[in-house]
Amino acid sequence: MSINKTLKGRGATPAAGFTMVETLIIILIIGIFCAIATPSWLMFINNYRLKLSVDRAYWAMEMARSNAKRDKISWQASFKEVGENVQVAVHQADITPAQVPPSQWKNLEDKIQIDRHETTVLQVNESNEQKENGTIWRVMFNFRGCPVSRNDHDCTLTSIRAKGTLTLSHPNLTNSQRCVIISTLLGHKRTSSRQSKPNPNNDKKRYCY
Repeated sequence: MSINKTLKGRGATPAAGFTMVETLIIILIIGIFCAIATPSWLMFINNYRLKLSVDRAYWAMEMARSNAKRDKISWQASFKEVGENVQVAVHQADITPAQVPPSQWKNLEDKIQIDRHETTVLQVNESNEQKENGTIWRVMFNFRGCPVSRNDHDCTLTSIRAKGTLTLSHPNLTNSQRCVIISTLLGHKRTSSRQSKPNPNNDKKRYCY
């Protein structure tokens, strides 16, 4: 008798689950949450890509400087834009960017760009000749590790032009540039980000310093 009651009780219990209205409410809540969270998540990802690209650019310059001191010849880090990507190659300074094998050019993170106004390192062409409208940005170090504008220059010939800033940006991030700065004539480097006010020591209103 008790068994029959139990079976009847189970049969009378409504099936567990969500009604259509409850399901639609849950979907609506998830949609609102995604709409709020997605922009913040994309901003986080793009900021991470920008920071990672600046770190890679920094270490490319450091590798060029280290190789120059090791081999006792000038080396350089070259940067160029290819489509929506920035590529970097570290190579001996007597090898032109045009002679660097394609396999040695490495992409930075996706959609990273070189900020042309904020970037002050030397521009050159594919033959490594200095050109104001060059498609290559280079940072060169001589055998002592000093930044130089020509591969046959000694540290005593190092000029202010050999120093400079490589500034990177992302098209979906506003006023968030990051940069690598060759800060001394001995080749010391540091990274920085866009400041709220332009550099007071520069009349071209550059913000990454």
